[in-house]
Amino acid sequence: MWLIFVGFAISLAYGLIGASLIATTSGRSDAQRFLILFIGPFNTLVSLGLITGTALVVKDAQNVIPETIESAFLVEELASTSYFRNKQNFFSVRRALSFASEFIVIAFVIFTLCKFPLSGIAEDVMVAAACAQWALASYVGRKLRYAGQMLYSLLDVKLRRNLFAKRELDLLNTSIHIASTLTIVWLYLHIRSYYTGPFQYTSMIGHSAQVFLLLPAVLATPVILIFNFFPRIVLRKIYAASIDIELGTLQVLLHDDTLGEFEKKLRLMNFEKMYRDELRYNLQLTLGDLPIGLTILIMLIQPLLKS
Repeated sequence: MWLIFVGFAISLAYGLIGASLIATTSGRSDAQRFLILFIGPFNTLVSLGLITGTALVVKDAQNVIPETIESAFLVEELASTSYFRNKQNFFSVRRALSFASEFIVIAFVIFTLCKFPLSGIAEDVMVAAACAQWALASYVGRKLRYAGQMLYSLLDVKLRRNLFAKRELDLLNTSIHIASTLTIVWLYLHIRSYYTGPFQYTSMIGHSAQVFLLLPAVLATPVILIFNFFPRIVLRKIYAASIDIELGTLQVLLHDDTLGEFEKKLRLMNFEKMYRDELRYNLQLTLGDLPIGLTILIMLIQPLLKS
């Protein structure tokens, strides 16, 4: 959690340094105008801090996913899947920079068309902060995508032991869920602040440029919705297969037991029910997850209703 506060500290430092630079080059009034917009209408202080902190959390915890997977499966088992290819893409700095650069270019064009109510270096500092948010969001989204693909590749592994007994893969769901939830909060804050922000819209397309401000939500919504639920669906299948393995082992042990056939079947049925119920309890798609999807829908619809 402390990385989130680091993100806010970085955002605050950016705003203060930017204001100092503006005051030195353009005057105190321009610096004050910048800070008012940075903290107030565009809410950049909070949104930039949140997405920066989210990116730091993802960067700090990125090894959790491969380490958890590779401690649960043998290298030979993973080699027969697309896991290592997705892992390479997950850690690829070149691909991450290329993807982020594309979003920086797109963001620069959009915010230039929308036109912040600033001029000179003050406008440049504000545009840079907005573009940085899109770049950091692309980094987080890309990590979520390849984390999901790494997880999906595990379905091709033929299980040889029970992974459900010690919940060996639960960290995968937790780490992905935290990253996706933080990104949802950032999306809501960013879209709400920028879509309704006091842009001047002085370009040739005028106020029509406003619709492009919804682009992060349009691109991120499917990714976040999928990867908020997807890990539990995959883990459910893997853990269900683990329970089948455990049942097979128990059947072998009971085969030479002196118990009657009815008692053997009863034990198997009770064992299976206990495991299945526990699996359902731990990985069910609860009603508590619905507000996340509803939040995204409201985030997209609310600005449109106000326009």
